[in-house]
Amino acid sequence: MIKLVLANDVGNDKMKILEPGMREVVKIPSAYKRITRQPNVHETDIKKNVTNLIDQLLVHISSKSIRRDGLYMIGDRAIQTTEDVSNMDISVHEKHSNDLPLINTLGYAAARAVQKEFEKTGKLPKSLNVQVMMSSAIPASQHNIKTAKHLEDRFTNANHVVIVYVGEESVTVQLEFAKVKVTKEGVPALYAMFEGSKDMFKEFAKEYSLNNIDGSSFVDSKIMHVDIGSGTTEYIYTIGVNPRPEQCTGERRGVGHAVEEAIELMADERKGLTINRQQFAKYIERPDEYPKDHKMAVEFLKEARINQIDFILDDIERKYTKTLSSEPEYIAVYGGGSIEFKDDMYQDLKKFADDVDAKVLWIPKEFAVDMNVRGLDILNRNMLFEEEYQEVVMV
Repeated sequence: MIKLVLANDVGNDKMKILEPGMREVVKIPSAYKRITRQPNVHETDIKKNVTNLIDQLLVHISSKSIRRDGLYMIGDRAIQTTEDVSNMDISVHEKHSNDLPLINTLGYAAARAVQKEFEKTGKLPKSLNVQVMMSSAIPASQHNIKTAKHLEDRFTNANHVVIVYVGEESVTVQLEFAKVKVTKEGVPALYAMFEGSKDMFKEFAKEYSLNNIDGSSFVDSKIMHVDIGSGTTEYIYTIGVNPRPEQCTGERRGVGHAVEEAIELMADERKGLTINRQQFAKYIERPDEYPKDHKMAVEFLKEARINQIDFILDDIERKYTKTLSSEPEYIAVYGGGSIEFKDDMYQDLKKFADDVDAKVLWIPKEFAVDMNVRGLDILNRNMLFEEEYQEVVMV
């Protein structure tokens, strides 16, 4: 029996995962493609195939928790073409009822089990039994006791059989999710903040001429968290270590909405262009690979993001003054969208914060994207799965 402990932040653009002992966050595009037949095999070296398993993920999933059993390409492998790719529709889909978190998580967990077994024995098994403990999060605007339990039950109340294809070989993996905890996005980030090093707060300390600031400086504080994602922005209020659930909200705002508008602008400019959000992200992130597309993507994204920034600034001002009665001492901003929006948003937010006698804690880009998944990992280690966490040794 192989055991996995997963901190799993299923974002609208990327699924971010940490396991005990991992230093780097594993990032998998939030996309899958259902296919009817196995593609041709081009690599037969088993060791190479096992090493590249997550990037070349092809699985057959049988589970009553998803709409259709079948053969799925997942993550990077799914987005190599644009045709028939399924991703999170950020304007309508809710994570607890969507199949994407299930399909991508089941594929990842099964593939990781195969990797761990191969690294331990040097052989590819015919079958594996795997027990999984996992924490995850859904947007505050979608989170309540029922929706959280619905997603937890989709993992725990079903047997999931995943056949992982490793080149010409295959491994049948039985996944049992023994324990699953689903919390609100934004809440786990609080714990990542409390354990943050001085590097996380160096820009903040410089802005406000403060010394010796680290995560412990905020343990007793009232904080309004602004977690800017792709499809949603979460507004979380915490006093000390305690979230205030009734004052936590979320809105359908974020960099993904700006990206979709930018894609439309690109499609108008380049007749016949058909791309999805994940491919647009490649244009932005890989200028050397896509020099012509990169320039145009950056230009249109800059234009499109202004609307989203204005919406978020309006949200912050309204929620800070009305919902939270101007109580928070700090407005903490993080998430993938915070990197994209900072240049056009920071000064306006700083002016508002100065006016209401608060301070802006804008988390630097090297920490901003992974706050939720690192917080989930801390919760796994210290609260949710303490014993199991220590048992699981990262291979």
